[in-house]
Amino acid sequence: MDLYLYRIGTAEPLLRFEKALSYTDSRVVTEEGVYEPLAENCELSSLPDCSETLRTDWAASYPSQETRIEQMESLMAELLFGGDGE
Repeated sequence: MDLYLYRIGTAEPLLRFEKALSYTDSRVVTEEGVYEPLAENCELSSLPDCSETLRTDWAASYPSQETRIEQMESLMAELLFGGDGE
């Protein structure tokens, strides 16, 4: 699969990763090597028109440990304090 890296808010890809084997929200693995870290203000797409948000979708499906802790803390506050956190 080919992947395209583009700056958020633009339609023209900055880079094309040919024959990508896998990707996460911070790296792309191709037959040529590993590309990491990816710039925070950029997004991946499998389409050259940049109409997908693969990094955002991946990050939502695989939240970081910090994100999961924040989610649990919010849930606990909601349960303990009725949603207002006080």
